[in-house]
Amino acid sequence: MTSDLQEQTNPLILNKPHLVAPLTKVVSALITVVFWGFFVYLWWPLITLVAGMLGYHTINELTYAADMLNVRHLTISYALIVMALSGSLLLWAAVEYFRFRNLNRRRWPNAVAVADLATYSSLPESDLQQLQSERRMVAHHDDHGGVMQFDGAQQEKAAAGGKAADFALHARLLGHPT
Repeated sequence: MTSDLQEQTNPLILNKPHLVAPLTKVVSALITVVFWGFFVYLWWPLITLVAGMLGYHTINELTYAADMLNVRHLTISYALIVMALSGSLLLWAAVEYFRFRNLNRRRWPNAVAVADLATYSSLPESDLQQLQSERRMVAHHDDHGGVMQFDGAQQEKAAAGGKAADFALHARLLGHPT
C-alpha cells in the first residue's frame, strides 16, 4: 500500500498496486520472465565461454575442445571484420575532412521579398509589413484552418487611443465572410 506522503510528493506518479487486476499482474510477470529468458539467451554464448574458461563445463571434453577452437577462429574473424569496418569508416571520415576542410557549406537562407510573400499569402503589402513588425499577435482561424484576422499589440494601442484599427486581414482577399 502507498502512504499519503508518497501521493502528496508527486501526484503524477500512479503507485497503487493493490488496484491492479490479478490477471494484469500475472500477464505482466509472464512477459517479464519471457523477456528475461530472451535476454539470457542472447548472452548465453558469452556465459558458456566464460564458464568454460573457468573450468565449469559439463559437456563432452572433445566437443568442448572443438568448440573452443571454433570460438578462437570466430573471435579472430570477428576482430578482423571489426577492424576492417572501423578502418573503412576512419578512411571515409578522413577523405570527407580533406574534401570539405576549407569550405563553409552553412549559409543563411536567402531573404524573401515582401512583395513575393504578399503574393503568396494573398495579403496587401502594407498589412504584411505591419504583421512583420509585430512582437506579439493573435491569429483567428475559420473552421477550415484559414486565417481570418490578426490581432496585434499595435492594433490594441490604436484601438485604445480611439483610432480605428485598420489591421484586420481583408476577408474578401481570403474568400471568407466576416
